[in-house]
Amino acid sequence: MQLLLVLESEKDAITLCRLMNIFRRKGLKLATLALSSGSESYSIVVVAETTEAQADHLFHFLRRTSGVRHVTSYRPEAPTEAPFIFVDAAGGSVTLARLQEAFPESEIIFASGGKFLVSNPNRVSPSARELGEARYVPMAPAQSTRSAETQSLAVVLAG
Repeated sequence: MQLLLVLESEKDAITLCRLMNIFRRKGLKLATLALSSGSESYSIVVVAETTEAQADHLFHFLRRTSGVRHVTSYRPEAPTEAPFIFVDAAGGSVTLARLQEAFPESEIIFASGGKFLVSNPNRVSPSARELGEARYVPMAPAQSTRSAETQSLAVVLAG
């Protein structure tokens, strides 16, 4: 199964190295890794292939990792039920304006290097015309160290 992880960590390169080592030791097959730097923290978005059992273990392992402030995991969901959409527009075919058109009333949660996590309050499933060659995966939050009120604001960065 695909698992999307959104992590917020201390702004320390040692923490990033620690996370990369965890991903390697846990045998995750990383499909996407995006990093953004805020004024006081790093935000990391990871899309990985893993098993259902490992996803739960990984969430609890990461939340106890030194230097990690918050972890939110998202799992694939049916397009009509998904409150979030992960868009991988590596070719640069999708702009923020195009995303807003494809997902009315949405908010960009994370944007870095052609990868976007977008809220999908209307549960819209975009057409190929709207997103072109970009790949997208409908996602729903599974677990989070954040409270319910701040969960949808996992990381708000543009890069």
